[in-house]
Amino acid sequence: MDEKFRQTAAGAVEPSHVRDEVQFEARGFGPAAEALQLRVLNISSHGLSATTDLAFQPGDRLRLILPVVGVMGADVRWAKGKRFGCVFDMPIDRASYYELLAAVLEPLPPFDPQPERSSPTAASRSNK
Repeated sequence: MDEKFRQTAAGAVEPSHVRDEVQFEARGFGPAAEALQLRVLNISSHGLSATTDLAFQPGDRLRLILPVVGVMGADVRWAKGKRFGCVFDMPIDRASYYELLAAVLEPLPPFDPQPERSSPTAASRSNK
Protein backbone atom coordinates (compact mmCIF):
# COMPACT_ATOMS: atom_id res chain seq x y z
CA MET A 1 0.00 0.00 0.00
CA ASP A 2 1.16 3.54 -0.75
CA GLU A 3 2.90 5.00 2.32
CA LYS A 4 0.65 8.10 2.14
CA PHE A 5 -2.37 5.94 3.06
CA ARG A 6 -3.18 3.38 5.74
CA GLN A 7 -5.88 0.76 6.04
CA THR A 8 -8.20 0.96 9.05
CA ALA A 9 -9.48 -2.07 10.98
CA ALA A 10 -12.74 -1.76 8.99
CA GLY A 11 -10.77 -1.98 5.74
CA ALA A 12 -11.20 1.67 4.72
CA VAL A 13 -8.24 3.51 3.24
CA GLU A 14 -7.39 6.81 4.97
CA PRO A 15 -4.58 9.35 4.65
CA SER A 16 -1.72 8.62 7.04
CA HIS A 17 -0.29 12.14 7.04
CA VAL A 18 -1.15 14.57 9.81
CA ARG A 19 -3.91 17.08 9.15
CA ASP A 20 -4.13 20.48 10.79
CA GLU A 21 -7.49 21.47 12.30
CA VAL A 22 -8.64 24.77 10.78
CA GLN A 23 -11.86 26.70 10.17
CA PHE A 24 -11.91 28.91 7.09
CA GLU A 25 -14.11 29.66 4.11
CA ALA A 26 -12.94 28.89 0.58
CA ARG A 27 -14.45 28.94 -2.89
CA GLY A 28 -14.13 26.76 -5.92
CA PHE A 29 -15.98 24.87 -8.61
CA GLY A 30 -17.79 21.53 -8.41
CA PRO A 31 -17.87 18.64 -10.89
CA ALA A 32 -20.30 20.45 -13.25
CA ALA A 33 -18.33 23.73 -12.97
CA GLU A 34 -20.92 25.07 -10.52
CA ALA A 35 -19.74 27.70 -8.02
CA LEU A 36 -18.82 26.18 -4.70
CA GLN A 37 -18.58 27.72 -1.22
CA LEU A 38 -17.02 25.50 1.44
CA ARG A 39 -15.86 25.54 5.04
CA VAL A 40 -12.51 23.79 5.39
CA LEU A 41 -12.32 21.77 8.62
CA ASN A 42 -8.87 20.23 8.34
CA ILE A 43 -6.07 20.34 5.84
CA SER A 44 -2.70 18.83 5.01
CA SER A 45 -0.32 19.38 2.14
CA HIS A 46 -2.04 16.45 0.38
CA GLY A 47 -5.75 17.21 0.83
CA LEU A 48 -8.54 18.53 3.00
CA SER A 49 -11.88 17.82 4.62
CA ALA A 50 -14.72 20.33 4.31
CA THR A 51 -18.46 20.91 4.35
CA THR A 52 -20.57 22.49 1.63
CA ASP A 53 -24.20 22.78 0.51
CA LEU A 54 -23.60 20.39 -2.39
CA ALA A 55 -23.37 16.61 -2.06
CA PHE A 56 -20.40 14.93 -3.74
CA GLN A 57 -19.54 11.38 -4.67
CA PRO A 58 -16.12 9.72 -4.49
CA GLY A 59 -14.34 10.40 -7.78
CA ASP A 60 -15.89 13.85 -8.34
CA ARG A 61 -13.40 16.46 -9.60
CA LEU A 62 -13.15 19.83 -7.85
CA ARG A 63 -11.21 23.04 -8.41
CA LEU A 64 -10.59 24.74 -5.05
CA ILE A 65 -9.32 28.27 -4.52
CA LEU A 66 -7.19 28.34 -1.37
CA PRO A 67 -5.40 31.25 0.32
CA VAL A 68 -1.74 31.64 -0.67
CA VAL A 69 -1.61 28.64 -3.03
CA GLY A 70 -4.46 29.60 -5.38
CA VAL A 71 -6.35 27.06 -7.49
CA MET A 72 -5.89 23.38 -6.60
CA GLY A 73 -7.35 20.47 -8.55
CA ALA A 74 -8.68 17.73 -6.28
CA ASP A 75 -10.47 14.36 -6.37
CA VAL A 76 -13.19 13.60 -3.81
CA ARG A 77 -12.11 10.45 -1.93
CA TRP A 78 -15.05 10.14 0.46
CA ALA A 79 -18.36 11.89 1.13
CA LYS A 80 -20.92 11.68 3.95
CA GLY A 81 -23.86 13.98 3.42
CA LYS A 82 -22.49 17.50 3.01
CA ARG A 83 -19.05 16.65 4.40
CA PHE A 84 -16.31 15.34 2.12
CA GLY A 85 -12.60 14.68 1.93
CA CYS A 86 -10.43 15.16 -1.12
CA VAL A 87 -6.86 14.68 -2.24
CA PHE A 88 -5.04 17.37 -4.23
CA ASP A 89 -3.62 16.61 -7.67
CA MET A 90 -0.23 17.85 -6.47
CA PRO A 91 0.85 18.32 -2.83
CA ILE A 92 1.31 21.88 -1.59
CA ASP A 93 5.02 22.59 -1.12
CA ARG A 94 6.12 22.95 2.50
CA ALA A 95 6.82 26.71 2.46
CA SER A 96 3.48 27.53 0.81
CA TYR A 97 1.64 25.18 3.16
CA TYR A 98 3.01 26.96 6.24
CA GLU A 99 2.13 30.33 4.68
CA LEU A 100 -1.40 29.06 4.09
CA LEU A 101 -1.68 27.96 7.74
CA ALA A 102 -0.38 31.32 8.93
CA ALA A 103 -2.98 33.07 6.78
CA VAL A 104 -5.97 31.06 8.05
CA LEU A 105 -5.13 30.41 11.70
CA GLU A 106 -6.10 32.92 14.34
CA PRO A 107 -3.12 35.04 15.36
CA LEU A 108 -1.71 34.68 18.84
CA PRO A 109 -1.84 37.69 21.16
CA PRO A 110 1.33 39.80 21.08
CA PHE A 111 4.12 38.44 23.24
CA ASP A 112 5.11 40.65 26.18
CA PRO A 113 8.51 39.48 27.49
CA GLN A 114 8.03 41.60 30.63
CA PRO A 115 4.47 41.34 31.86
CA GLU A 116 3.21 44.28 33.85
CA ARG A 117 4.29 43.99 37.46
CA SER A 118 3.33 46.21 40.31
CA SER A 119 6.29 48.07 41.66
CA PRO A 120 6.59 48.91 45.37
CA THR A 121 6.52 52.63 44.53
CA ALA A 122 3.35 52.30 42.42
CA ALA A 123 1.64 50.35 45.22
CA SER A 124 2.65 52.89 47.87
CA ARG A 125 1.33 55.78 45.71
CA SER A 126 -2.06 54.11 45.24
CA ASN A 127 -2.49 53.69 49.03
CA LYS A 128 -2.23 57.44 49.76
